[in-house]
Amino acid sequence: MNITNITKKNQNGFTLMEVIVIVVIVGVLAYFAVANFGDSHSRLQNESVLKKIISDVRYARELALTEGEETRVYFDQTNNRYYLKWDNGNYIQNPVGGGDFIVQLGEGEFSQVSITSSVFSSGWLDFDTKGTPSNAGVPFSDEQNLVSLNNSKSITITANTGFLKIEN
Repeated sequence: MNITNITKKNQNGFTLMEVIVIVVIVGVLAYFAVANFGDSHSRLQNESVLKKIISDVRYARELALTEGEETRVYFDQTNNRYYLKWDNGNYIQNPVGGGDFIVQLGEGEFSQVSITSSVFSSGWLDFDTKGTPSNAGVPFSDEQNLVSLNNSKSITITANTGFLKIEN
């Protein structure tokens, strides 16, 4: 009788249990990555609109200073848009693409953004020919909340200087 010594060969690879654990871990990580991606897209749109509003309000202020005519920035919460006008009621022309300076939120590239509050009793922000901000011609005594988007971040404007900043 010939007895052969059976030796165990060095096996490379993974057991079924190890593969299942790895697949579960990767699945959980993918779930959280996808969930956060959708949320971050909305946040990016919100940040983009906040920066655009700041840029457009600064543009209105610069026009008042350079053209010597008062300008107004209207925040229309009902229709989810804002627009720029001269003091005489005519729309300021948009330097990008022409036409009236109206920015519609809640659609297109700003589909996930909405104006949730604006504190101006007159419905607009004025800039006089010196660039001083006011609410219906009444200068601010302190910092004012200009507009809030999606019940999260807002833009404040400083009295006298018109300095704008994003607040949480």
